[in-house]
Amino acid sequence: MLKKAKNNIVNTFKNELTMQTIFSKTRATIIAITLLVLFISCDSFKKPDTTTDQFDKSGKMYSLVPKTTTVFWIGYKTTAKTPVKGQFTKLEIKESNPAKSAREALNGVEFSIPVSSLFSNEASRDTKLKEMFFGVMDQTEFLSGSLDVLNDSIVNVNLKMNGVSKEFPLSYFIDGQMLSMDGRINVEDWNALAAIESLHTVCEDQHTGNDGISKTWSEVGINVESYLKVE
Repeated sequence: MLKKAKNNIVNTFKNELTMQTIFSKTRATIIAITLLVLFISCDSFKKPDTTTDQFDKSGKMYSLVPKTTTVFWIGYKTTAKTPVKGQFTKLEIKESNPAKSAREALNGVEFSIPVSSLFSNEASRDTKLKEMFFGVMDQTEFLSGSLDVLNDSIVNVNLKMNGVSKEFPLSYFIDGQMLSMDGRINVEDWNALAAIESLHTVCEDQHTGNDGISKTWSEVGINVESYLKVE
């Protein structure tokens, strides 16, 4: 009797171990399958790539057009670097095919700006700038050039002025259809120091500050604002 009871206890213990082993293996299998499903699900719904142009897959076509684009400039006078603001009221853009993104719409754009469209809201100043600044330069009936987009924030401008072609960078920002470009140039880079000196001569009194010193800066700020056309 004692031996039989002992055998029953041993058999029961073995059965329990077998059941525990089966249960452990089953639980491990369930966990593995669950993790695999979660991994596949997460991989299927991972975040989209935000490094590409936000308009690439919109199906819309973008283009830069003259009537929605304004080129502003800022000159400086006196040693305090007092700003003198103005703009060009006309801009000509060589016709190009619309692009699939706002960024692509800028790349390769060729432009021409009539110097006669210069406007600073003061007629006498406009006359001096046209005749004693641009008028001293060579081949300046028009300012012309092209755009070359370098990355998501910088566009290179190849500007022809005074018969010289020179590149300079502008930072740009696109928000929907709104485009803004900002930067600075030094007209000495276009061999236009004689034009600066000519302008300074006729504007010496107006460019004299409180310190009694007259100064005309060769640095010019550039700002372009545009509302991109969407088709």
